[in-house]
Amino acid sequence: MSILSASRIAFRHQAQPGDLFSDVTFDLAAGDRVALVGPNGAGKTTLLGLVGGDAAPSAGAIVRRRDLRVAAVAQVPDAPAARPLRDHVLRADPALAACRTALAQLADRLDEPAAASRWADLLEDYQARGGYAFEARAERVLEGLGLPAGLHDAPWGTLSAGQRTRAMLAALLLTPADLLLLDEPTNHLDAAGRAWLEAWLPRQAAAVVVVSHDRAFLEATASRVFELRRGGLTVYEGGFGFYREARALAERQAWAAFAGQQRRYDAATRAADQRMALARDVAQAPAGPGLGDKSFYRAKAAKVAKSAKVIMARAAREPEAPRPVLDDAIPAFDWGFVPRSGDLPLAVRGLAKAFGDRPLFENLTFDLARGERLAVLGPNGAGKTTLIRLLLGQLTPDAGAVVWGHGVRIGWFGQEAEQLDLTASALDNLLAVRPDPARARLLLACLRLRGERAFQRAGAMSAGERAKVALARLLLGGANVLLLDEPTNHLDLDAREAIEATLAGYPGAIVLVSHDRRFVGALASRRLGLDGPGGWRLV
Repeated sequence: MSILSASRIAFRHQAQPGDLFSDVTFDLAAGDRVALVGPNGAGKTTLLGLVGGDAAPSAGAIVRRRDLRVAAVAQVPDAPAARPLRDHVLRADPALAACRTALAQLADRLDEPAAASRWADLLEDYQARGGYAFEARAERVLEGLGLPAGLHDAPWGTLSAGQRTRAMLAALLLTPADLLLLDEPTNHLDAAGRAWLEAWLPRQAAAVVVVSHDRAFLEATASRVFELRRGGLTVYEGGFGFYREARALAERQAWAAFAGQQRRYDAATRAADQRMALARDVAQAPAGPGLGDKSFYRAKAAKVAKSAKVIMARAAREPEAPRPVLDDAIPAFDWGFVPRSGDLPLAVRGLAKAFGDRPLFENLTFDLARGERLAVLGPNGAGKTTLIRLLLGQLTPDAGAVVWGHGVRIGWFGQEAEQLDLTASALDNLLAVRPDPARARLLLACLRLRGERAFQRAGAMSAGERAKVALARLLLGGANVLLLDEPTNHLDLDAREAIEATLAGYPGAIVLVSHDRRFVGALASRRLGLDGPGGWRLV
């Protein structure tokens, strides 16, 4: 049964010419698990906003079931700094929240008979509505998303940005709804949190539309895929693996149809050219008196020429098979500009770091050989980013040493693209590290930053676009050791796979922090697990 139907909708930003997308049609049914995928800038978040009712399409219509409840964002407003995390998240159900507030207001007046009677009635109503079951469910959701019980009474103002983001996701998941709209829900989750969410979503009655670039997450959760690309939407009635296979098959079929039409057109052109050459020959009457009527030969030639036109007309009437549009892949890199380091570019000996009385790791010791790829794994707060900053010298260890080897040149990618000059254009950021405009423009174009976008100021770009510029800058920088802290967080699927392929041929060493299981699996040769508190393991 359809709960929402979109018919030929389009959307246009007021400040930009042309439609962001158009003629988009789809239905959502109860229980759907839809992955909304597409490149950065295609309009995925905009489409979520249209479905959620935050904006209206510039053309077409969206029809929702009359009683449809949509949870598009965490609908609990930002909390006062002193409010406990638990109380903030429990406000996700407004009716139960109002009942809890009334109970709290009456709790100090239980010596008054009327207040005590009203309190008892409210308590019975709260229990009948499933209030205590909801509280228990909220506890499970918070813990599943990596917010342990010890944090549930923590004031909102003491939480980190990542903890607040996970709390808002918890509130969204707890909101009574028939349709959940999730925009990059895994970005601040560690491996355990992602696994929990993967198991939790299929058990819910609500339909789900999720925007995510986490391939493993989409493989585990999606039953349908909507691909938004080049201004249009294609619906795939199957999971993420089916989508990948179907898209590849469609591309092969499109190329086969185009190639077949080209062969037939070329054959028709050759046949028509041969007929026209024959017509010219036939039109030449034999020389000499009494050897033929010239008009007879001209008439014969006209018939032959007409057959040539018929051949071309038939070829022109054949249904058009347009040339498939190819997104440029990142070109095969010649890494000759990367200098060779020594055999052992990095040695870490007895490294320790703690914050207050909480140790992150102790006596951490490992070597990184030239060409090796080390993935640093662990739950949120285990110290992965801290280790990267210790290696960079941005933090001082409590004990131990970081020893860089001979001829090392370090390249660094931070989670927020800190190394970019936000006042400079994308192109100028690349030229600052390698004055090669042709290669810089080509690399930006391959990452879908073409034309005027190459000259856009980095500070005015989206997070995904800034990540692409930062990675392109890193690839051009000539470093022989790369320290990568969540390099794929804001990248679309195509860009993630392109970067994987490019780094596979990189001759230097890499230390990689990532929650993207596919990315780690494609690149890592060893794994360093930070288990906390203080523990670690190297495999």
